[in-house]
Amino acid sequence: MIENFGGNVARLRKEHGLSQEEMAEKVGVNKQTISNIERGVRYPTFETLEKIAKVLKAGPIQLFGTMKEIAISDTENVVDRIDDYEDRVQAMMRFAKVFDEQYLKEIDAAFHKTQYIHQLFTAQPIHDEEGNILVNDSGEKEMTPAFFETIPFDQIDNLVKKIDYIKDNKKLL
Repeated sequence: MIENFGGNVARLRKEHGLSQEEMAEKVGVNKQTISNIERGVRYPTFETLEKIAKVLKAGPIQLFGTMKEIAISDTENVVDRIDDYEDRVQAMMRFAKVFDEQYLKEIDAAFHKTQYIHQLFTAQPIHDEEGNILVNDSGEKEMTPAFFETIPFDQIDNLVKKIDYIKDNKKLL
């Protein structure tokens, strides 16, 4: 047990992001003492041991145990975390089910409307009677012009001008 102490202190210190100097300052000893403890050259007094445990927030198993013993002692924490994550996953699954039921039809309808609008602004391939896309002699798809390209805006503009003229001059007519 005591042979694991130095390595465990070094590992825990590093996990807490502390340098040997910072650790020594928090424990109230010099850096060399921490170095000696970690290398197993020296063992702490009970008072220093208590301070090390407090700084590292570690119990006896974390300080003196083997890696296997430490892993076994953490099992309860792992099980608690698994339970917590299981609850979260279940909540996400319930949300997904509600989302699917309520919003999937709306999303699908919005997608189809967007697709329709896109088709109004882009050229579309021409299909034969069997639904196959027609290809020209160059191997390129034959395309119909976009719907909005076929609108006779100049004729509509002339018609609007004529209607405006009639509205403005209806007293003369």
